[in-house]
Amino acid sequence: MKSMNRLPCQWSVASSLVLAACGVVAQEADTYTPTALQNRPPLKTAWQAEVPLMVQLGAGYTGDDNYMFGQYNGLNKDSATVIGNLQWQDFNSGDNYWKGYVSNLGLDTREGELTVGRPGRFSITAGYDSQLQVKSDEGRTPFTGGSRLKLPDDWVSGLTTADWTNLNESLHGFDQELKRERVYLKADTRLNHNWTVDTNLSYEEKQGSNDVGGGIYIDASSADAVLLNHPVDYRTSDFDLGLTYSDSRLTLGGRVFYSEFDNQNDVLTWENPYSSYGSDVSYPAGIGGLGEAPDNDQVGGRVTGQYVFSPTIRLQVDGSYAVASQDQDFLDYSVNPALIVDVPLPRNDYGGDVDSSTFNTKLLLNPMPKLSAELYYKYRDRDYNASRNGYQYIRGDGGNQPGTATTVYNTNHDYTSEVPGVEVSYRLPLRSRLSFDYEYEKVTRENAPVEHTEQDRYTLGYRIQPWSNFTSHLEVSYADRAADTYEWAQDYYALLDTELINSTPDAQRYINHPELMKFYMANREQWNSKADFSYLPTDQWNLNLNLQWIDNNYDASNLGLTQDEWYRSHVSASYVASEALSASVYAGYDYYKADQTSRAFRGGQEKDAFVVYPPLPQASDPNQDWDGELEDTSVTVGANLQWQAAKDIEVSFDYSYVDTQSEQNLGSSATSTLEASDLPGVNTRLHHVQLSGVWQMQENLFLQLDYQYYDYKSDDWAWNGVQPDTIGKVLTFGQGNPNEQINYVGASVIYHWE
Repeated sequence: MKSMNRLPCQWSVASSLVLAACGVVAQEADTYTPTALQNRPPLKTAWQAEVPLMVQLGAGYTGDDNYMFGQYNGLNKDSATVIGNLQWQDFNSGDNYWKGYVSNLGLDTREGELTVGRPGRFSITAGYDSQLQVKSDEGRTPFTGGSRLKLPDDWVSGLTTADWTNLNESLHGFDQELKRERVYLKADTRLNHNWTVDTNLSYEEKQGSNDVGGGIYIDASSADAVLLNHPVDYRTSDFDLGLTYSDSRLTLGGRVFYSEFDNQNDVLTWENPYSSYGSDVSYPAGIGGLGEAPDNDQVGGRVTGQYVFSPTIRLQVDGSYAVASQDQDFLDYSVNPALIVDVPLPRNDYGGDVDSSTFNTKLLLNPMPKLSAELYYKYRDRDYNASRNGYQYIRGDGGNQPGTATTVYNTNHDYTSEVPGVEVSYRLPLRSRLSFDYEYEKVTRENAPVEHTEQDRYTLGYRIQPWSNFTSHLEVSYADRAADTYEWAQDYYALLDTELINSTPDAQRYINHPELMKFYMANREQWNSKADFSYLPTDQWNLNLNLQWIDNNYDASNLGLTQDEWYRSHVSASYVASEALSASVYAGYDYYKADQTSRAFRGGQEKDAFVVYPPLPQASDPNQDWDGELEDTSVTVGANLQWQAAKDIEVSFDYSYVDTQSEQNLGSSATSTLEASDLPGVNTRLHHVQLSGVWQMQENLFLQLDYQYYDYKSDDWAWNGVQPDTIGKVLTFGQGNPNEQINYVGASVIYHWE
């Protein structure tokens, strides 16, 4: 499996090694995983044996261009592709061993790895990994170029997209693809009985394009907007070095790491296709710009350890510290040289860094044979180190530099979280266990509407195995989060200049409405319940049922998200008829519902949110409220079959079906002056069939045939019938909903060298 986030993955492995080296098994995680995914038999055939060399060579054909079926597997083109895989291993070269593989040689998702080592002494691994992500292939745009997008020489401009008389003649298609290529080197060695060292080095390039929205404006509520084909050209380097000590009681590991990100592009610019805002801004002189992600680096370290005081007492610790910084030069206030800038930038670069630190510790106790306890503490801190400066930037490249009242300031958002807790469990009859967990969380934020939030969480769990073939686990938790007084004006004061603040009436000094609370800081009551059942009625059958329900009530929020609910149920069954035949089926249902309330109002006098006597401005008037109810449902069904049809023939079959529906219902009160209507529903359906057969023609020679059928349909109203010029002030790509029926066939021969 490919990891998209290497550093946390490496840390997780290191933590597991710390526990394993000490002979301690970590407590089973209670994170919810559908057992349907766990119990499906792996698609492994008889030819995948432990042989010194295996080669697979053949050809496959994809029946049509696509971007959903081939989004990540490289099969996105209507063309033939080479099937090429190789596995090699040699344990007969003295005390050393060699092993390696290459896969998907004919695709852009190819990868390979070579390892040499000596068991228990050292290993060195070099590898290559390529990944491809494709998006819509239906987009069209009049722009050409990479990071400097230009319009055709004969472009006809206008105030809206309807005025561009030669737009259709100027449109051309383009592919949206992102390709990652990564090379890496890993090494580890045991220095002696107690000490081991390991290191990792990797370099990755990410190239291609994605889509981004841009706009030229003075007021962002009425921008001349465009969708742009955004070029991507990133470089990322990672290095880490770890040292571990282990003996019968103590395991201690340390690791240092360094990461560097380099963006080859500083800014994306485009010619303004509109004729708004005067000659310096409109076509052909006008230019818009978007700053790219800046170059940055991170350096840090991590320490993990465990000490066994006695068979009933052990201590675990895990701490890390990292500094991320970036000092790339700032761009000018505008990419348009025709615009007047009187006040220069206050500094040349950000020149700041962010310190991140974590510390987790756990004391595990077994004071009595049937009683166990855990005392734990979790700490996370993010600290910004950057001076506060005012920036008199030009909004949307739409005019000359504005006055000082429009100055905005960079804001630090420090964050600290502390979570102490205790969990106790007691063994009961019938191989059962009762557990109780309490944790208290305190979060402190800087330059946020809420400075402190506190949460108490209580979790009661019960696990029982009354019979050897039946196991169940029940869990219910309740969490109550309380927030400080919601300071609705904090964002306003942290961002804007005192000149603008002083000239604005007190009742209008806010960015978000004073009654609109950010849900992750607001008061909340949460119920979370889980139920997992596993039953093996015979040696051949395995039945599983998983249920989960989460309900969040934001009881102090008048506007914003007020309540949401999530329900999930999954059932699976697997049957092993014999060594030659096994099958499994699974089904799942997911439901999500969210309720929110908002208020419609304009600026100026209508922005006063604190009037209590009529006539009420819009921002103070509850009759300006509108309600939204979001409902998402998802149904999944699948089946898997593996059959040894004959001594020399194996067949595997896999089918999956997914149906999702989304509804957004909008409404208002009977006394409201607003007219609200429901948005159209969105439905997506997927059928995916995979069929594979292997025929053993000779002792070491196999023939494999593969077939896939993929049917994907979506009816998202936001894409239906939307052409590049459908929206007057937005130039779109004009792409439609995906509607794919793809057939894939493959044939290959597999040979084993003994």
